[in-house]
Amino acid sequence: MSSGTPSYYPEGWDRERLLNVGATDELDGLTEDQWAKFREGLRSDKGEQGFEEFFDEMWKREKIAKGIQDPVFEPPFMEFMRLREQRVGPSARWNPWGFVVFKSPEIQNPSQWLACRERFGKIIQDYVDQYRNWPGIEECLSRMEFRWIEDAGDADGSIRSIAEARATLRLPPGLDHSLSLYITPASLYSILNSPLPSSAKRKWRREIPFVTAISAQAAKEPNATDTEDGIAGASWRGYFNVAVESLLESLFSTIASDSRSPFELGGHVTGEDIYCDHTRWGIHKAVVEYCVESRR
Repeated sequence: MSSGTPSYYPEGWDRERLLNVGATDELDGLTEDQWAKFREGLRSDKGEQGFEEFFDEMWKREKIAKGIQDPVFEPPFMEFMRLREQRVGPSARWNPWGFVVFKSPEIQNPSQWLACRERFGKIIQDYVDQYRNWPGIEECLSRMEFRWIEDAGDADGSIRSIAEARATLRLPPGLDHSLSLYITPASLYSILNSPLPSSAKRKWRREIPFVTAISAQAAKEPNATDTEDGIAGASWRGYFNVAVESLLESLFSTIASDSRSPFELGGHVTGEDIYCDHTRWGIHKAVVEYCVESRR
């Protein structure tokens, strides 16, 4: 065993050789007992994340060596707009398409705000990189717009005031959705200080960059009668946090198609938690100190 190689590694093997075992077709060079000892030792040494990432890297190297291509699927935002254009006709093409994004008046540092916008763009690009080989992606992205509203007039920064400011805007159809986005001091902090989505699977990332999604309901007082009658969503606060990496993955096509209402998407997101998708594991639990730090 070479110096520095953990004892659970098979005799004569090191990290690089094991990572390349699929690429070099040496899988049969180890017995079941050796593999079992290695897996147990690796999991104990590196934890579940390190264990999973080791075998992910092993498979990645094998695919590269053998020319195995991962299947590439149509981006969900492109699929939605393509089907819409097929149904309605070429006149249905949205240019631009995307979201309206409000800046909190509490954010006063110009350099910090510029850094936030740049990082936001980098996160979006990090997400779309997986689709770079899809036909038509560049043309579609050329029409994408995040329309930044840096001065919301009389809005005082409260969620309600931003919802009211949104109601006064006249927008092209591709931006005129039932949700608008809002960057608060907490979301700015998360954008600047969270790792990129490609750095690790979401389940292993403690910090998730997010914005706040605000519906028109946030501008209204709850209807007392509906609340008393138990109408679903009657007392909902009208907003929720959403992961930046999910804006194009799931939020845009869902909201733009009106297939789900804002309440149906975010009604079960509470406190500072973050909506990522509508699956069972789609809510990322907030990091409490993360939210506190942003307010300092």
